[in-house]
Amino acid sequence: AFISRRASAEVVQRQKRNYGSGSSVQAAPPDPLEAKREVCELNPDCDELADQVGLQEAYRRYYGFV
Repeated sequence: AFISRRASAEVVQRQKRNYGSGSSVQAAPPDPLEAKREVCELNPDCDELADQVGLQEAYRRYYGFV
């Protein structure tokens, strides 16, 4: 019924997540449209048009091709 503190610590020790370069777990790639989305959200007209025709088309209409 009784175990040492060291043994109990080993039993309940959680594995720490390490997403470093040597890890097999990879983070999701960044969204390439995130910068355009933030710019369009700051303009109320562009933001409203994005709800109707989509982000890429609304951005193109207000800011042109980039």
